[in-house]
Amino acid sequence: MPTYARLAAVAAAFMALALPATAHHSNSAYQVDKIITLEGTVKEWKWMNPHTWLILEVTGADGKKQEWAVEGRPPGILGRAGWSNDILKPGDRVTVHASPAKNGDPEGIIARVTKADGTVLGNQPNFNRAAAADIVRPAAPSATPAAGSRPNFAGVYYSAQEGGQAPPPARRPGEPLPPPTRSSPTADGSQGRGPDAPKLTPDYLAKWNAIAKSRISGSYATDNVANCLPPGMPAMMSAAYGMEIMQDEQKITFFSEHQDALRRVYLDGRKPTPEILADPTYAGYSTGRWEGDTLVVDTVALTTKSYIDGSSPHSDKMTVQERMRFVEPGVIENQITVNDPEALTEPWHATRRYRKASYPNDQLREFACAEGLRDAPVHQAR
Repeated sequence: MPTYARLAAVAAAFMALALPATAHHSNSAYQVDKIITLEGTVKEWKWMNPHTWLILEVTGADGKKQEWAVEGRPPGILGRAGWSNDILKPGDRVTVHASPAKNGDPEGIIARVTKADGTVLGNQPNFNRAAAADIVRPAAPSATPAAGSRPNFAGVYYSAQEGGQAPPPARRPGEPLPPPTRSSPTADGSQGRGPDAPKLTPDYLAKWNAIAKSRISGSYATDNVANCLPPGMPAMMSAAYGMEIMQDEQKITFFSEHQDALRRVYLDGRKPTPEILADPTYAGYSTGRWEGDTLVVDTVALTTKSYIDGSSPHSDKMTVQERMRFVEPGVIENQITVNDPEALTEPWHATRRYRKASYPNDQLREFACAEGLRDAPVHQAR
């Protein structure tokens, strides 16, 4: 039985017993600092959430055929990079650059795919748009509001590092391709604590070490994203998967493509009630006010099941304040401050920028994460 089919059968048995299974890996499952090259024939291309999958038949040096299951980014992100549900078909010859699995199984995570006709498919939004024949020219982003006026943030945005910007120039014939790259791994136990990580108190640093040890071992028990749970605050405001902002006089609503996470910021002066404070959620309870052209948002009632930055735990005393404003036409800057007197030795600060979609046909795609629990070729019960 092929490797991916055997694993899927095992996962199906676990699901029948109503035991938890994850439908996808976190980046910690792969050697993200290593790129291998696979040349083979497409057996199946699965256009699904939370990750796409390419099933590839590869002939080894010994002449034996082996099936590889190679994981790709979600349809929403790949769709903005020039991919589609039928861009790869059974029988297509492809060259795949991928980071291999740490456990040695014939699995990997896609960095780049090159088709036999020379078409290059990258994993970053707008990678191929300059070459698309039916491309819509970018629309001019909304102008920055005049001084003293209230900004209108409404629109679809992406992380300034991810998309929404003008596409790169088309490559000339014969021009060398850039080296295949993987996007930077998300914060998890295998990455260590960098200088910008939240400064944790000894008790919470011990909790983080336990989380790190668990994830390095290959367990996803502490990985919310790998278990199709919301990213929580303030992680959901990274906008890496795209985010739509809807605004009226009473509230501003943020809808993240990642996990279909929803968040409302109330502008009508209401305050959280004792009942709300006693029932914390991943998005928390947010109230906002305008200070000139800056939206100031305070968020409370955040569940301790979430993490500050993807791996750093927090207490039920954590609060988040954000200050959002246009810093240039179509670009919102969000200055985030996290306070937690129990978990942090000092407030944690982060700055995120969101660029308004510059293509009129850009839109968010549903993120049916649980689809992968049923249909992914590789399942791992943890």
